[in-house]
Amino acid sequence: MRVKRLCRELVPDLRGLLLQLFAGRIRVHRGPQVPLHGAAVLAGNAVSLVIENVHARDVTHFPSVGICEMGYAKEYYASLESQINDMRTSEEMEYNYDVEDFMLRIIFHNLYNYGSIMSYCAPYKDCTDCVKCPTAGYNKFAWKVRASCEELFEECRWNGKVFDCCRYFKPIQTTMGSCYLINSVQLVKKGGYNWLSMEVGRGVASGELLLNVSKATSAYILNEEDVPHMLLTTLQFTQIPEGYSETVFLTVQNIVNDPLVQTVDTEVRRCIFPDEQSEFNYPKYSYSVCVTECLKNAQIKMCNCCHHNFITGDNDKSPICMYEGLACLDQKDVMFPQTTIMQPWRTNGLVCQCLPSCTEHEIRVIGKQSEIEERNSRSVMFKMLALPTQRYRRQIVREKLDIVVSVGGILGLFMGASILSLVELVYFFTVRFVSAGVLGKTDDDDEEDEYDEEADEHEEHELKF
Repeated sequence: MRVKRLCRELVPDLRGLLLQLFAGRIRVHRGPQVPLHGAAVLAGNAVSLVIENVHARDVTHFPSVGICEMGYAKEYYASLESQINDMRTSEEMEYNYDVEDFMLRIIFHNLYNYGSIMSYCAPYKDCTDCVKCPTAGYNKFAWKVRASCEELFEECRWNGKVFDCCRYFKPIQTTMGSCYLINSVQLVKKGGYNWLSMEVGRGVASGELLLNVSKATSAYILNEEDVPHMLLTTLQFTQIPEGYSETVFLTVQNIVNDPLVQTVDTEVRRCIFPDEQSEFNYPKYSYSVCVTECLKNAQIKMCNCCHHNFITGDNDKSPICMYEGLACLDQKDVMFPQTTIMQPWRTNGLVCQCLPSCTEHEIRVIGKQSEIEERNSRSVMFKMLALPTQRYRRQIVREKLDIVVSVGGILGLFMGASILSLVELVYFFTVRFVSAGVLGKTDDDDEEDEYDEEADEHEEHELKF
C-alpha cells in the first residue's frame, strides 16, 4: 500500500517536471525561471555556410543556358498573318492589323503593356464585316507562331566545337513564353544522352558557349534547376536587332552540401533541395519555379484562370484564360507584373514566400560587350572568365545527437540526473512496481488463508464440545 501511495504522489510531479522541461522552462529550487530553449537554440544554429578552397583537380560545371524567343515589331510573322487571313469570311473583308498587334502582345510577353488587351479589340466587338479578335485558343496560336527549335537555332558551339543544338536544347513553358534550355534537370536526366558535358577544370582551362539564332531572343544564365523568369533580370541578355552580337563574361562560385544537411528541417537551413517538393508542375524545385507557381496561383485566385504561358504540359489541368480572363489579368495587372511587387520586403502587391534552392550556385556577370554586324542573324557568347578558386560549403554544426547530449548535460547539472538515474527510474516504475504489487497480493492471500484456517479450527473445537 505504501508503494502504491508513493507512486501516486511521484507520477504527477514527474509528469509536470517533464512538461515544464519540454516546454522550455525548468524551475530550480525557489529561484527565478531559467529559459531552456534547448532544441530551439541548438537547431537555430545547426547549419553554417563556410568558404573553402577549390582543389586544382576539381571540375566546375558550366551553368545552364536558356533561350526564349522575343517579339520584334520589325519581324515578319508569316504564320500569324496566315491565321488572321483564315479568320476572314469573305475576300472583301480587310486584314485587321489591330488584331495582329493584339495577338503579338499575348504571344510575346515583351510586347505586352498594361491596358493593351481591350484597347485593340473593343472597337471591333460589334463589327459584322471585319476580323475580330479571337476569344479562345491562344495557346494554339502561340504554338503556331513561335519558331521551332530548328527554325530558331542556326549554330551552337562549345569551346569552338559544333554540336547539335536541338539535341541538347529542349523546350519548356515559362512566364517568358516558350523557351529552350540546355543542361536543365527540369527536362533531361543529368549525364544522360541529352546532357552536354560542359566541364571546366584542369584539362579545359576555359569555357565558351556560342549560340547563333535567327530570331530576336532573350538569353538567360541559369542554375541547372532554374527556369527563365521575369525576376532574373541581372542574368538576362536580349538580342533583338538583326546582326546583334554580344559576349558575356561570367564567373561561377559553386556550393556543396554535406550529406547530413538534408536531415535538417527546411525552416532551419532556409533552403530546399530540388528533389524535396513535388507539388509543383515542374519536376524539380527551384526559386524561379516557386515564383512561377506563385504568380500562376495568384492569377487563378483573382481571375479563375491563368495565362497560357503558364501551362507546363499535358498533365497541367489549370484553367486557361480566354478573352475575358485575359482582360481580367490585364485589369488587375497580374499578367506580367512588375518584378518589384514580387519581392518579400515590399508592403504592397504580390508576395511570394519562396526559399532558394540548396544547390544553386553563385553566378556573377563580370562584364559584356556588344556590336552590330552586317548579317541577318544574332549571336551571343557566354565565356567563363576564370576558374573558381573558392566555393561555399553548407555544413551541419550540431546534429540531433548533440541536442540529446546537451539536454542530458543540463539535466545532470540541475537535477543530478544521469543514465543510471534513468535506468533506476525505469526499474522503479516497471520491475519494482510489478513486484511490489505481486508481493502485496500474495501477502493478502496468505492472511486470508490463515484466517480461514483459524476459523475452521474454531468450528471443529466447538463441535467437540
